Amino acid sequence: MSKINLTQIMMQKFALELNSLLAMENAGIERLQSRVQEVSLTDAKQRIQHHIAESLVHQERLQQLVSSIGGTPTQDKIGLPLPSYPKPMLDMMNMLMTKEEWELKNAEFDMIVENAEVTCYLMVIQKAQMAGGEFLNTIEPLSLNMKDEQSMVDWIRTNSPAMLAQLWPKIQSAMDASSSPSLSSPSQSPESSPSPTLSQ
Repeated sequence: MSKINLTQIMMQKFALELNSLLAMENAGIERLQSRVQEVSLTDAKQRIQHHIAESLVHQERLQQLVSSIGGTPTQDKIGLPLPSYPKPMLDMMNMLMTKEEWELKNAEFDMIVENAEVTCYLMVIQKAQMAGGEFLNTIEPLSLNMKDEQSMVDWIRTNSPAMLAQLWPKIQSAMDASSSPSLSSPSQSPESSPSPTLSQ
């Protein structure tokens, strides 16, 4: 196989790697836009809005990188690594968990997604370093994206105790109300409880 053909194959493969990151960002932006509507805590809402803006920049960087090596930027969305609960368990969670408990659970899901994004960026950066040559030109923009994703992970980890502290009184109040003799049903019904986003 000629060196030219080998280089072309490497370019095609790397364009596919970049497009997989782009599909991940496409899905992530859609999820974040949904999340920002759900969040009740002001600080968390502002941080998610900030990360949406960052993710739109990530999207643009990846589109430019894919185009720069002769690929076509994808508009597809990859499935995000969110928990898939067995239906009986999810039904029970929907029946028993309050809106505030779901808010904390979704923050947990946020960290899972953001950690996965960091991992995916890291692996593609390492492949670019190994390939060398013109692939090295992708490292800086990919590293900038990864830095933002890691910053989001760190923010969630740092602020999760404060989120819990703010939401816990409402959770406790709902638990107290549900244990009252005058109430025989759970604090929320499956119809009124927000269910998690389990797939994209």
